[in-house]
Amino acid sequence: MFAPRQDQLRDLDTAYRGFRAVAEALPTEKFLASLGDWSPRDIAAHFVGWNRITLAGCAALREGEVPFYFYDGTNDYRKINAGFFQRFSSRERDTLLGQIDQAMQELVAYLGRMDEAEWEQDTGVVHYRGGPATVARCVDSLLRDYRKHTEEIHAADA
Repeated sequence: MFAPRQDQLRDLDTAYRGFRAVAEALPTEKFLASLGDWSPRDIAAHFVGWNRITLAGCAALREGEVPFYFYDGTNDYRKINAGFFQRFSSRERDTLLGQIDQAMQELVAYLGRMDEAEWEQDTGVVHYRGGPATVARCVDSLLRDYRKHTEEIHAADA
């Protein structure tokens, strides 16, 4: 259903680097300015958190456990994201980008050590939207989120 692990990891890296480049290029006032609901600063805090909990979620799935954050899925993760905005509260772009980098390195190192057979393994955990919750599905969600928010910033900056 999903691309092989190495292809997905390459796509994740491309999406992450695209976001990072766009965020890095923004003048400070635009980094802090609202795009509607969130600012690019908020999006950066969001990604620090999501890089971290994606790793935790993948580890849970490998053990056949439901990732802790699924409880907030039908709420569009509003509680989870609000917590990230508070926890990763710096208004300094370089600080947040450094935190994203570190969390991404940890996530990719973890994912890179997995056996290919575990990538799409159905361990019996059902995704809150239906169907099996797999590591591949978690990674796909994160990379699509990077793409979506990068496009959102591009559109606002155009």
